[in-house]
Amino acid sequence: MTIFACTQTAALARTLADLADGGLSDRIRLEQAARVVVTARRAARLAEGGALALPSAADPAVQAVTEIARHWDDTTVTAFEYAEALPEAALDRLLRAAPTWAAAFAAAPARLAA
Repeated sequence: MTIFACTQTAALARTLADLADGGLSDRIRLEQAARVVVTARRAARLAEGGALALPSAADPAVQAVTEIARHWDDTTVTAFEYAEALPEAALDRLLRAAPTWAAAFAAAPARLAA
């Protein structure tokens, strides 16, 4: 069996186990949180390079997402592992704030790198 097939088989087995245990919604929450953290990091890097304007830090949703994403050390754990380690209150805060945080980019002035 190839490495790809092994990886796909393991992922399928994990999903089937989550479905059987009723834990799929928990896994999806963690995957959503990981995606928010990765996206927040990408946005911060683009802003550092001048390619993107970040929304106002005065917005509580922006503060929440930025603060939680800032503490992720991507050299030691994956975003999913980081999300798994978050206290439930922080995970809830991140997921509640994410839509408002993302929408705040539409209000931020556009900035393009030269």
